Amino acid sequence: MTISSNQNHKTPLYDAHVAQKAKMIPFGGWVMPVSYEGVLAEHKTVRDACGIFDVSHMGEVLVKGPDAAKFLQWLTINDINKLKTGGGQYSALLNDRGGMIDDLIIYRLGDNEFFICINASNRDKDFSWIKQKSAAYDVVVTNESDAWAQIAIQGPRSTDVLATLLTPADAAMMRTLPYTNIAPVTISGKPSLLARTGYTGEFGYEIYVPASVAQNAWMALLEQSSKFGVKPIGLGARDTLRLEACYLLYGNDMNDDVTPLEAGISWATKIDKGDFIGRAALISQKTSGLKRQMVAFKMLEDGIPRHGMKIFHGDTETGVVTSGSVLPTVGGAGGMALVSTTLKEGDDFFVDIRGAKKRAKIVKRPLYAARTK
Repeated sequence: MTISSNQNHKTPLYDAHVAQKAKMIPFGGWVMPVSYEGVLAEHKTVRDACGIFDVSHMGEVLVKGPDAAKFLQWLTINDINKLKTGGGQYSALLNDRGGMIDDLIIYRLGDNEFFICINASNRDKDFSWIKQKSAAYDVVVTNESDAWAQIAIQGPRSTDVLATLLTPADAAMMRTLPYTNIAPVTISGKPSLLARTGYTGEFGYEIYVPASVAQNAWMALLEQSSKFGVKPIGLGARDTLRLEACYLLYGNDMNDDVTPLEAGISWATKIDKGDFIGRAALISQKTSGLKRQMVAFKMLEDGIPRHGMKIFHGDTETGVVTSGSVLPTVGGAGGMALVSTTLKEGDDFFVDIRGAKKRAKIVKRPLYAARTK
């Protein structure tokens, strides 16, 4: 998990975290809770019951106008034309070289209105890119990040926990909301959005509420602790949860030099949909053949892999760990790595852990079978 030294920004829930005695750290330009009672305990809470996360540092961009769909079709890698109103779609922004500026989720709120969730550390960069590229289209691009707070409710008891925050009608709708879809709801008396998404590999939701009611919503959710076992969860467990599910983290597993084909999200990359930024580079890479690939691995010897550690096949350096940690649910340690395409599932390699080469094995992704649906 990459940590920034910039400590300038606080989410609307900062005071609640301090009151709950969270350990606070700088992360992506924000002061965020890394843990409350400990990473392993919090990880288990999400897998077994329900955890809530403050992800208000994430960014939100609204794209509206007659050309909104046409613009996003050219701007992103997935096929916007397949996205119906109320639907959500995993996608990415690319540069002309095919490198990933960011991965994101796009929700279609109406025929000509789209709500985009972007990564915290990329809020300004992404908005500037989207705004700049929109000049030739009849659209209005608005950065709404400061208006929203975002709370993730994740785990097998998440439906029961979230239902206590909703009106009866909204709760009934929520129970039938398809995976990745989004819907308007009322939370703490304010118009809000509820999405069937998450970053943990568990069944769950993410809610977007006005910043002014974020603390009310947060505390109302925690009031269900004795009944449903819900607890606040920090970034430490968020990282181990997403790693077991092999969800990408920007700045670790992808960046401006890693293409979506290399990162393992070719399933979301619709090269045949027509022209989009970075498409020519991806076609060229596909034609010439990938030289590197994203794989999952488990350690066969003691040692915890970390981002940036070198990987060797025999005596030949053949890749790098992009994300690594202990794997609380899976057991042992492991992670993801960008390695040569000469390696395949089942092959062994060595991770250089502080000067000692420790054996690991490439395994099938994901490390933990997601229960999101």
